[in-house]
Amino acid sequence: METTIWQEYQGDGVIMVGIINTSNQDQIDNFVEENSLTFPIIFDPGSPGGPQGGYTYDDYYLPNDGSPYPRDFIVDQEGILQYANNEIDTEWMMYVLEELIGSTGGIAGDVNDDSLINILDVIQTVNIILGANPTPTDYELWAADMNQDGNIDILDIVLIVNTILG
Repeated sequence: METTIWQEYQGDGVIMVGIINTSNQDQIDNFVEENSLTFPIIFDPGSPGGPQGGYTYDDYYLPNDGSPYPRDFIVDQEGILQYANNEIDTEWMMYVLEELIGSTGGIAGDVNDDSLINILDVIQTVNIILGANPTPTDYELWAADMNQDGNIDILDIVLIVNTILG
């Protein structure tokens, strides 16, 4: 996330912080050095919830089902939580950030990016599903995934067709 999120968006007013619940400065310094982090790491003191948590952890707790990844959150300019996840989903995080800073320029369902949603987008989505387009772009994958479930399948085609039919 250091290079794909923080370094990419810091000029757009995006602020990234790491929150840690240990006061062991050596442990923090080692983590920062091992991961080549340049964004600030702030301390969240333990809360009554126990040593695993802190006040922020308790406020935004997500069960992680054993996931080794930290929790990721995106909070908008008004302080409203716009994204929360246990797994690393950089592509979706970047989409949310682009929406918040107003620079996506895309239309969900417009897979061929011609500013129209029509049968050509259905065909391109079918080609992605069948593997006839072996290297779809990130934009094509985002635009084809109409229900944003991380899978491009018949449900997305149905949503594109429903959009076309109005």
